[in-house]
Amino acid sequence: MGDARRGVPDPASVPVIAATGGPEGRGRAEALAHFHRQSYAKDVAAVETLFFGEEISNGLARPVPGQVRPVSPALAPLRAVDAAGPDLGGSWTSGRRLLAACVEAVRVRRLSAADRYPVHRAYPSPRGLFGADLFLLPRHGTDWCLRVDPLSHALQPLTDAGAPDDPETALAGARVVVAVDHGRYPPEYGGLRPSLALLEGGHLLATLGLTLTRAGLAPRTHVGPAHPACVDAAPLLPEGMEPSAALTLEPSEGAGTAGTVELSSEATARTASVAARPGRSLRRWLDERTSGVSTANLVTSAHVSPEEGDGVTSSLVAALAEVHSAAGTAGAPRLYRHALREDRVDDRVVRELAPDGGAGPEREVPRTGETNFSATLGHTLAVDFPSWARAHGRHAEPILHTLLGWIAQWGCLGAAATGLCARPMRNYAEEEWGAVLGLEPGQTPAYQLWVRAERGTYMDIPVDADPPEAP
Repeated sequence: MGDARRGVPDPASVPVIAATGGPEGRGRAEALAHFHRQSYAKDVAAVETLFFGEEISNGLARPVPGQVRPVSPALAPLRAVDAAGPDLGGSWTSGRRLLAACVEAVRVRRLSAADRYPVHRAYPSPRGLFGADLFLLPRHGTDWCLRVDPLSHALQPLTDAGAPDDPETALAGARVVVAVDHGRYPPEYGGLRPSLALLEGGHLLATLGLTLTRAGLAPRTHVGPAHPACVDAAPLLPEGMEPSAALTLEPSEGAGTAGTVELSSEATARTASVAARPGRSLRRWLDERTSGVSTANLVTSAHVSPEEGDGVTSSLVAALAEVHSAAGTAGAPRLYRHALREDRVDDRVVRELAPDGGAGPEREVPRTGETNFSATLGHTLAVDFPSWARAHGRHAEPILHTLLGWIAQWGCLGAAATGLCARPMRNYAEEEWGAVLGLEPGQTPAYQLWVRAERGTYMDIPVDADPPEAP
């Protein structure tokens, strides 16, 4: 999710840091220090190979004993619904709808043999390594815990109880947990690994909210490891995995849990209505989500004007508004759009975009060696983390990065809906970007999304563990 510019750290010297701050979260001073290290002392180096450690890390688990592949008759109908709605009708049970939504959200969608990062899903991940996974728990208790495998669509049990005898019935009202493992990323990512994992978890969380909504369910999104579903899942997950968020279908499940931010089902539906475009299937919309060719840059990419990228911008603004409404405004993310005037690389402008749809004055920004544009159009999410930490307590950092990924994913989907691609960026010079964006003291540029025109999917190979849809 960024370019590498610093010296190579000794992998043995890279500390193992919990992405979510551990079971008790972080104290305010510790959270501030950890956020600062990730922003200003990232020690990121060039990743020369994906092959490190004792085994290759690609985010795809091998088959496990007791895994099951329940029939999912609602999957094809869900994929065929219009991206803009209405949602899936019919007499499908909630268990079948949930299973279909989980599969469609997390599955591997295509392989790009001609690109450096070959594996693609409906959401981005650093180098296609995928540090986030999806787990299912029963409505109450921990009688079973299942991982949704993104390649085979199998449900893989994590407890001695194995998979339920009737998975489709058992999944009615099940809780869905997103967990992350930053150890799947190469050590060269240094101190960025915890935030990268949480950001990816936020991207997956938004995608799952969309597919559950289109499946005709009403998902409530709970951001933060303190939610009861996350607490229940934590001791059951594979080593290295940390729960960061949950989705529930029960109105009262974990509502108002301290140390979490809840996004209502209506919030997800409203954001989806802005990002979607009618006339294409949900499957096609998600299949066309791409970061573009990994080697593309400002010079090699076609010009994308603010008007052409409005689908991305409006989606980001809609998602930002929902986060402000749910989390409060203390330290909440702020959104800035940076663009070129026409295609003149030295004529750069930026303006702040408000959650209510308003926009600040356009201001010219200087060009520096540390703030080169990655494309002609981009967006930066900035945050006042000290204020955010005071408002959200010991889990402020995982909540923030998960929400930033949630917001950015709607921008990625807005790009896919309008024939564009969007590449997230996390590794850049925060102090330089803060200066050129005119940020107030205390504001940190926390996440960027660059919009490009080159999709680079002409040699992609579709991947699907299920039979192809009938014409």
